[in-house]
Amino acid sequence: MCDPEPKPKFVPKPDGADPFATRLIAELKHDRGILGCQYDPASPFLFAGARDYFVHRWDLAREPVVEPPADPKKKPKVPPVPVAPADSRVEIPGHESWVGGLSLFDDGDRMATGDFVGRLFVWANRTKEPKPLFSFEAHKGSIRKVSVSPDGNLVATAGNDGAVRVWKTDVAEKLHLELLGHDCHVYHVAFHPDGKSLISADLKGRVKHWDVETGKLVRELDASLLYTYSEKYEVDVGGIRGMTFNADGSRLCCAGATGEDKGIAHSGDARVLLFDWESGGLLKELRPEKKEVCTAWGVQFHPDGFIVGSGGSRTGGFLWFWVPDDEVAFHVVKFTQRAPGFDVDLAPDQKSLAVANHDGAVRLYRMEKPTETV
Repeated sequence: MCDPEPKPKFVPKPDGADPFATRLIAELKHDRGILGCQYDPASPFLFAGARDYFVHRWDLAREPVVEPPADPKKKPKVPPVPVAPADSRVEIPGHESWVGGLSLFDDGDRMATGDFVGRLFVWANRTKEPKPLFSFEAHKGSIRKVSVSPDGNLVATAGNDGAVRVWKTDVAEKLHLELLGHDCHVYHVAFHPDGKSLISADLKGRVKHWDVETGKLVRELDASLLYTYSEKYEVDVGGIRGMTFNADGSRLCCAGATGEDKGIAHSGDARVLLFDWESGGLLKELRPEKKEVCTAWGVQFHPDGFIVGSGGSRTGGFLWFWVPDDEVAFHVVKFTQRAPGFDVDLAPDQKSLAVANHDGAVRLYRMEKPTETV
């Protein structure tokens, strides 16, 4: 008797996203490394922060994409990626340093951005030439990440000064909360989908859960697997580089790297830690199928039931795909360029991904088999 074939870890839904069909469809080029990207939820715009003084807005309706070949048998090994018109990208001035934090309001009409000199901007971002509604110094030193509350009334900022601050969005410099307790750089901040909780995560792998109304520290989750102290360089290394909740807030993912052989440029072995929100317990330590000396920088939950992470090192980059109940990635896409993916965002149609790349491009991927033409 033959052994039954093993059950596949993930089966795409008939009309859903297909990770196995993930293919590059467009490159949004820039001459500086891209640090973060986000789709507008209700327009064809995509926004990005980079290693320059601008926020960048691409009009995806004007961006050409890779078309499927007329004859699938003659499909080239690597399809050419068409060049977009130069004026499809708008550079939005105002910042005085690199823009590492970016978060759109749910209605898409406004956007919050933070830079490496500690300034927070809130923009009206759908106008022909977006202008800041207000800006001010929110931190002494770099703002690593920003997050807008589900109701749009608050913006949270996390910085290298060890502070987390929550601001009212109706007027500049209206501080709602100052949350102190981290003793190192705070790398990430995110509101829980219910709007009542805020989490902040730091270099040492500590995730703090705060009450948004009172500012009280509720508890701390342990993601210290993503941190180590480098004896060679005598510095703290690692930390939580990407963080996100699933739609109902029952699960939390923290991205980074783990391993004893860590350096400054390469932070060990890529990992995504999956937590149960109610208990705060670690459920899974998600990893690539093959050991890769690199970092997971971005992570997103897909509503079809899988998790996607982006990452890499200077030697190359990857997209990884996991199901929550299995620690090993069921699929991987290796980038053709030698550059990691610093951030990943899911398109409103749930079938496309945007990846912010270190080499100065936002690359768009389609999780769907091309429709053959006749």
